[in-house]
Amino acid sequence: MAEKTGHKWSGTTGGGSFGQWFLLTVLKKIRVTWLYPSLYFAVPVYCIINHKAFGCIFRYFRNIHHYSRIKSFFKTIQNHLIFGRVVLDRFAILAGNDKQFQIDVPANDTFLNLLSSPGGFMVIGSHIGNFELVGHFFHQNWKRINIVVFGGEKASLQEKRRTSFASHNACMIPVADDMSHIFSIKSALDKGEVVALVCDRIFGSHRTLTTNFFNKPARFPLGTFVLAAKMNVPVIALIVVKQRRTHYKGIIRVLEKPDSSFNSQERAQFYVDQYAHFMESVLQEFPEQWFNFFDFWEDNTPTSSPVNP
Repeated sequence: MAEKTGHKWSGTTGGGSFGQWFLLTVLKKIRVTWLYPSLYFAVPVYCIINHKAFGCIFRYFRNIHHYSRIKSFFKTIQNHLIFGRVVLDRFAILAGNDKQFQIDVPANDTFLNLLSSPGGFMVIGSHIGNFELVGHFFHQNWKRINIVVFGGEKASLQEKRRTSFASHNACMIPVADDMSHIFSIKSALDKGEVVALVCDRIFGSHRTLTTNFFNKPARFPLGTFVLAAKMNVPVIALIVVKQRRTHYKGIIRVLEKPDSSFNSQERAQFYVDQYAHFMESVLQEFPEQWFNFFDFWEDNTPTSSPVNP
């Protein structure tokens, strides 16, 4: 489909400096599951205050999964509860209390084979589940993992992330408004390293590709997929979903390479189509773990997200 301009998402992790410090301090000492019950009090208040985000997720269940109004309402509450647990899990990991978590990756051989090969490759994810676990649990010494992150976070949280990733042979590439992070991504791939990033939000450039997603047109950022097409590196789609308490599951799909006769735009579109189909298949099984808190599809008016999962 034709390239077009799309909405721009911007956001940072919520909670304020004190809230983030408090979570990092507490979760360094206790199991994260001890704080899960607090979400039953926090989530209803959050849903009232951030009613626009609540409405976006409600419409996702109502219009995309075609649930009844009552089911969509309770699924939206469930979505916010799971998201709250994912956020707490992330802070527990940043606090260094990561031994309590387990991640199973049924197709991990695919990932390990690429790690042991000489060339670089891309791991693309989305705001489904907890993609940030890629940098923490795929600990290996073959290739450095470069994780593309939004650059607007508070300095203290960015430093926590940097330190945590560094201990797992991973580093951060902050997203820049001037798109200069694209050069850092290209450099990492040229050196045979891994680049991991989410590709379902538009940040910086407004250039997008449109594809079919749940039988509706949806826009995805162009840059990542064009870079993958031009660099001609393997592309893995990976989504890490929360299953129960501190147990996660990684779902992997190796995207097919486009035909050599395709031009750059067609190759990028080929990747986007596969990526959207993969996301759709995961959301059919885990619909409650969709954490894009804005109107995602083209037939809605997009709004800013209040949080950055």
